Amino acid sequence: MIEINDVSFSYKQTDGMQQLKDINLNIHKGEVICLAGASGCGKSTLIRLLNGIIPTFFQGDISGVIKVDNQSLFDQSMDDISRWYGTVFQNPRTQFFCLNTTRELAFESENIGLPATQIVESLTQSVEKFELEQLLDRSIFELSGGEKQLIACASVYITGHQCIILDEPSSNLDIKAIKKLKRMLEIWKAEGKTIIIAEHRLHYMIDIVDTFVIMEQGRIVNELTNQAFKQLTTEDLQQYGLRSTTIEQIQFKSVKNQGYRTLNIERLQFKYQGQQSLVLNISPVKLEFGAITAIIGENGAGKSTLARCLTGLERKMNAQITIDDQSLNAKDLAKMVFQVFQDVNNQLFTESIEAELRLSNDSIAEDQIVKRLRELGISEHIERHPLSLSGGEMQRLAIASALESNRKILIFDEPSSGLDGRNMRKLSTLLNELARFGHMILIITHDFEFVTYCADHIATMENGQIIDYCDNNPLNRDRLAHYIGL
Repeated sequence: MIEINDVSFSYKQTDGMQQLKDINLNIHKGEVICLAGASGCGKSTLIRLLNGIIPTFFQGDISGVIKVDNQSLFDQSMDDISRWYGTVFQNPRTQFFCLNTTRELAFESENIGLPATQIVESLTQSVEKFELEQLLDRSIFELSGGEKQLIACASVYITGHQCIILDEPSSNLDIKAIKKLKRMLEIWKAEGKTIIIAEHRLHYMIDIVDTFVIMEQGRIVNELTNQAFKQLTTEDLQQYGLRSTTIEQIQFKSVKNQGYRTLNIERLQFKYQGQQSLVLNISPVKLEFGAITAIIGENGAGKSTLARCLTGLERKMNAQITIDDQSLNAKDLAKMVFQVFQDVNNQLFTESIEAELRLSNDSIAEDQIVKRLRELGISEHIERHPLSLSGGEMQRLAIASALESNRKILIFDEPSSGLDGRNMRKLSTLLNELARFGHMILIITHDFEFVTYCADHIATMENGQIIDYCDNNPLNRDRLAHYIGL
C-alpha cells in the first residue's frame, strides 16, 4: 500500500512556487489509479516523487510523508525504490540503454541482479504473453513509437515489479498501438499489479481504471470511483480540463474555414536511397490555404515522409508542385514551410522561453511574446528553461515558435500530443485563427478528438498514398472512425 500524507513540493528553480500542495492519497495493492488533469497540474511531479527521480535528479523543497508498505520513501536509496516500482516514461527513448531490443528487455532485470535463468524464463513468457516475437533482436532505432512503448512496458514487467507507473503512455501512439497498450494493462490488472497512470487520453482505459484522481494547480480536487467518473457530463469534463471519454462525447467543428487558394500536388514520389520501391506516391491533390487539413493513417503510412517532402527536407523527391501556376522545388518549399516535429525536445535550442521565440522572429516585441505565450497557456513560465517544462508545455512552446516564423504553410506533427482537453481546445482555436488569416495548416495526427474538433478537411494515407479525402463533419463520423482505427 502507498500512503501519501500532506505532501507539498516546489522545484529549486521556481522560487518557492509549489507544484504540489497538500497531497493526500492512499493507493491499495492491485488498484489501478489514473492521475488526470490539465497540463502542469502536478501529475508528472507526483510521479517523480513516487519513483525517486525527485529528489535524486530534481532538487527542491519537500514536506510531508510518503510510505510504501509502512516504510518511508524518502529514507530509501534510489536502488531500493527501483525495486519497488517500474516506470514507463512518456518518451520511452529516454529510458533505453541498449541498441538491441532483446538486450533492452533484459537490461533492467540484469541491472538489479536477478538470476540469469529467471530473466530468460520471464523474458520468454513475456514475449509470448504480449506477442512481441517480431520485436526481438531489432535495432531500437528501427521501431515505431508504439513499438518502443511496448518494449519499455515489457522491460518493466519482466523485472517483476508489483507496482508499475506510467507517465502519459499513449501520447505518441496511434490507435493500433493504444489497443496493444490497453491489452497489456488488462493483463497487468488481472495479475493483481498496482498501476498508476498519468494520462490525458482517457477513452482507452475507461473500463480499466478503479479510481480517477483529478488534479488542478498542484492539488487533488476530486477522487472518483470508475462508476462515478462515468457519470461526468461533457461540461464536467471540460471544467476539469479533461478530454472526452467516448466517441459519442466528441464534438465536431461547428464553423468551417473557406480556403481561397491551393497548393497543387500534381505528382509527388519519393524513395529512400538504395531502395527500389516508392515510399511515397501521391496522386493529384489540392491543399487549401485558409483551411486546416488533418493527415491521418497508421504508423508507416507515409505521413511524416510527406511532411518532410513538403518542408523541403527531402531534396531528391520527384515532384510537380505548383501555386498559382508557379512551380515549386524543394528550395522554394523550404522558404515557405515551417514544421513542428513530434519530438519537440530536438527542436528547442535556447536557455529560456523568450529566447526560443526570438530564434523564429528576432524582431518580436516583448508584449507580443507575452501575448503569444498567454494564448498557449505558458506565459507564467517565461523565465524557465524550455527543457524543464512538461511534455505538453514544450509542445506548445514549439508551436509558438512556428506561429512567430511568419511562414504561410505550417505543418504540425502530433501537435496535440501531451495536451489536456482545455489546451487542446485552445490550440484548435489558435490554429483556426491562423487559417482565417490565410495560412495553410497541415496536421499529422492520430488524435481523433483533435481532428474532429479542429480540422476542415481530412486526408487518409495508406502505403504512401492518399486513399481518401473528405470534409470533417458528423456525416463522416463512421468513415473517419474506421480510418483512424476506432
